[in-house]
Amino acid sequence: MNLKEDKILVQFDGNCILCSRTIQFILKADRQRKFLFQTIQNISTTEVPDNVVVYDGVITFQHFDAILKIGKELGGIYKSVGVLKIIPSKWRLSLYLWVAKNRYQWFGVRNSCYIPSPQDKERFI
Repeated sequence: MNLKEDKILVQFDGNCILCSRTIQFILKADRQRKFLFQTIQNISTTEVPDNVVVYDGVITFQHFDAILKIGKELGGIYKSVGVLKIIPSKWRLSLYLWVAKNRYQWFGVRNSCYIPSPQDKERFI
């Protein structure tokens, strides 16, 4: 996928309430409007996605590394999420997969994909 030079694509589970609320948070925090969004349901099979994917036009980030990339790109106080890099990558992945496995039970699931507000609609692919 070709992205404009200054854009970053976030692919997420549109049925997951935790994921959808995270996207709403990013929309508010992204003052430079550099993030674009796409639900994984628009691009994948019927499998339940357990991964957030961030693509900056060059590198694809997955799982916890995607979260670190989002924090870095949001800048300001959100860059402080980078301190979590001190946790070994194997542990970060295990933590991410544990939350991903339980997110529907803990936070709930939507019956349909997240629908952006009219003012944010152009930021969704």
